[in-house]
Amino acid sequence: MTDFFMVFYSSPNWVFIALGGILLIIELLGTGGYGLWSGIAAIIVGLIAWILPLSWPILWILFAILTLVSAYLWWLWLKKHGKDKSSKGEINQPQQDLIGIKTVVTDAIINGSGRVKIKDGTWSARCDQDLNIGQHVIVEAVDGIILHVKPID
Repeated sequence: MTDFFMVFYSSPNWVFIALGGILLIIELLGTGGYGLWSGIAAIIVGLIAWILPLSWPILWILFAILTLVSAYLWWLWLKKHGKDKSSKGEINQPQQDLIGIKTVVTDAIINGSGRVKIKDGTWSARCDQDLNIGQHVIVEAVDGIILHVKPID
């Protein structure tokens, strides 16, 4: 048993590479990105330990720093490419994403009420003016499940 610990202690590179592999496998189970960046950091530390003979405390500190740096860089990349949903401010209101969509009237809007088609369904729509079937409109606002539209000139 002590031989196992001696091998473990004398080859930190394989320990960190194995840790990285385990973290990447855990990421495949659906942890939402937490295992990914730690796993990549562990593999990088394992490769560094393979090249440079560093002590265990230094390797663990390097692992922690690389995990934080890689997660931060990923967050910056998401923010730059518009995938950061935290700035939207409309939690649990996906219908707000309909604002700005161009669509077609399916049931004539008469006296301010009618229906429009979006994807494979229709939505109740309101407009200040009467619109015929087939007229193109754009969604201006959403009030619950009712879309406020205006005609496209």
